[in-house]
Amino acid sequence: MEINLKEKLRSLRQQKNITQEALANHLGITPQSVGKWERGEGFPDITLLPKIAFYFDVTVDELLCVDQVRVEEAICEYQRQSKICCQNGENQKNLEIWEKAYSEFPTDCRVIEGLMHAINRDAVYPCPKAEAERIIALGEELLKRSTDTRQRESAVQCLCYTYDNIDKEKALYYADMSGTFHITSEDLRTTILDGEEGVKACQSYMMSLIHTAAMTASSMISKTHFSHQEAIEAYTFAIDILKRLYSDDNVGFYAFDISYYYLHVAWEYAELKDVENTLKALEESCRYAIIEANLKDMNYTAPMVNRMKHTKANISKNYKGNACNLRLKALEDNRFDLVRNEERFKKIISDLKKHSELI
Repeated sequence: MEINLKEKLRSLRQQKNITQEALANHLGITPQSVGKWERGEGFPDITLLPKIAFYFDVTVDELLCVDQVRVEEAICEYQRQSKICCQNGENQKNLEIWEKAYSEFPTDCRVIEGLMHAINRDAVYPCPKAEAERIIALGEELLKRSTDTRQRESAVQCLCYTYDNIDKEKALYYADMSGTFHITSEDLRTTILDGEEGVKACQSYMMSLIHTAAMTASSMISKTHFSHQEAIEAYTFAIDILKRLYSDDNVGFYAFDISYYYLHVAWEYAELKDVENTLKALEESCRYAIIEANLKDMNYTAPMVNRMKHTKANISKNYKGNACNLRLKALEDNRFDLVRNEERFKKIISDLKKHSELI
């Protein structure tokens, strides 16, 4: 266990507004000894620890920051358990973990953030009132307490999404607190870094930009009425830009997204009663779902992303099973009654079942 006395001792002395000499006189030692302790160059004799603690009205554990070490260890363990739950899509268990953590450490920003996102992941859409109110309270508390840029961005994002179905003005208020598209840490790193680091920064940023563009094109459809052909064009655009970036079809993690976009293309063609194009889109959706279901740690190989890697352990999800499970559920939609008796549709179902997970 790491013991960190120097900062704590200096902090306590400054709070009490006493000099190193005054502390040294109280302990019957030289001021130089206190100076060494505060520089981390030495450590008090164990017999002096109770006397120092009594002088500052703290426990020996507090003086040695042992309590804080225990807090760090406990929160790290909650984070570890949460990561496993998120990898397995166990939303309810993840929520229970952070509820317990919050009951122990209600003022720790990491715990506040963890609970905020756990409630958000476990809630149905649109978010029920009770859950929304808790998310908002936690998000606003995080903004009051945290000076960490990433945590604050996380709170702003969650508040925007939650307020979106409650109060558009408040949602926009928080949206305006975030940075602009033109000034981001990723963008600035592409300018600053050189050599291989610079190439990796550029490739990472391109992946983020393309993914964002694809999501934006697909989300546009929900904003107002689009014709079936216009919707097909938007989803196809999303597919095309992803496949252009991963030009050798080694799409890795983004197989999930491409499968999702093809599913929506199939829905639109089914509404148009176009059997052939419905089946074609479903076959592609199935193919990419199977890629996602069998995805392991890998290196991307297309020229524009060949410094990037996919690490499965870093991925979290808010559903159980894999993309094949989700597609099987989607194919129960009565819009696909049009093709349900087709042999190609039956093969799609069979292929998805082979690669789905038992849940």
